[in-house]
Amino acid sequence: MAHFQKLKVWEKAHALMVQTHGVVKRMKRTYDKSLCAQMNRAAESIAANIVEGKGKSSDAEFARFLRFALGSAHELEYHFIAARDIEAIPADAAAPLIAQVIEVRRMIYGLLKRLEGGK
Repeated sequence: MAHFQKLKVWEKAHALMVQTHGVVKRMKRTYDKSLCAQMNRAAESIAANIVEGKGKSSDAEFARFLRFALGSAHELEYHFIAARDIEAIPADAAAPLIAQVIEVRRMIYGLLKRLEGGK
């Protein structure tokens, strides 16, 4: 199997994780630390599951980890929506992050489809 760093979806997921950490750093100190931690964990989990799955010995195992990454992507999208709605981050900052999550999720779905033979 090819190295995970050659996967475009990993590049996008990693960039999303870096951006998420930056946004969380700038969030007002008054906001719930658990929300900040959950946002960081979900963003890290997307990229980490892609990496872990890529290191497995079969496409079926890789697909299983991609499904975990999808779950984390859905979670992260919600956290961005929640942070926007409680005004922890401005709407104009949340919108591109939500769009990035959706893009990463679509890429994961596409990779899953290829691994599963177009099902």
